Amino acid sequence: MKRRWNPLKFCDMRCIFMAILTLYPLFWIGICSLKSSEEIYGSPFGLPKNPEWENYAESWQAADIPVHLLNSILYAAVAVAVVMVLSAMSAYIIAKVWKNKSIYNYYSLGIMIPINAIIIPFILIFRSVRILNTRAGIILAFIVTNLAFSIFILVPFMKGLPDELEDAARIDGCNRLQTFVKIMLPLSKAGLATVGTFVLINCWNDLFLSLLIVSKQNLITLNQVCYNMRSQYAADYGLITATVMIMVIPVIICYALFQKQIVKGMTAGSIKG
Repeated sequence: MKRRWNPLKFCDMRCIFMAILTLYPLFWIGICSLKSSEEIYGSPFGLPKNPEWENYAESWQAADIPVHLLNSILYAAVAVAVVMVLSAMSAYIIAKVWKNKSIYNYYSLGIMIPINAIIIPFILIFRSVRILNTRAGIILAFIVTNLAFSIFILVPFMKGLPDELEDAARIDGCNRLQTFVKIMLPLSKAGLATVGTFVLINCWNDLFLSLLIVSKQNLITLNQVCYNMRSQYAADYGLITATVMIMVIPVIICYALFQKQIVKGMTAGSIKG
């Protein structure tokens, strides 16, 4: 008898293949962080014979990671908090108060314009207001570059919330602000988790804006440290990969914690009825 082709099994195999393809670079960096440079050159794809955990300790001290790690956490945390508040307020107004597609399309244009196209006026404005090479400058840059995408994600989510909830809140005596804080925000946790995670990843992985806005050694991010180590420790890829792993681990932990909320937020509003 001929075996019937099972599309579900084929999809499972394809998902497994894509997972391996996606996770292997991270696995490769992990094993390289436990090797010496000689072993990396001699056996780049093999497992470490004698794991060198000293690479992490050496990288922690040589690159002054605690200072730059705190910088990255501070910039990302403040940017995420501000973007979540501003995008939630804007999305609520667009979705429930001023139901106008023109405003939504205006904000959506921000996603279509690459930062490379406006970086020169961007830097000139920052220099004119004297926030270039400051903590406030890099945080503001992160907020501005992530706000349009966050509104784009949250508006469809807010539209999916029933209008009857607002009517019930008004009957109970809530004004617009109280309705937003007590009703809409708690119901938008999944969407906010999605926005927060994407903004966190964008801020944490950013190198382009950080290199242009911040140059003082005590203000640079962990991503800049990894970039600078390429020239400072050009021959020691064990230290470089160990620093990369230190930078990647917090994002993996954050995504693992908020995985369910992210999936809910990305699929919210896709089904009607």
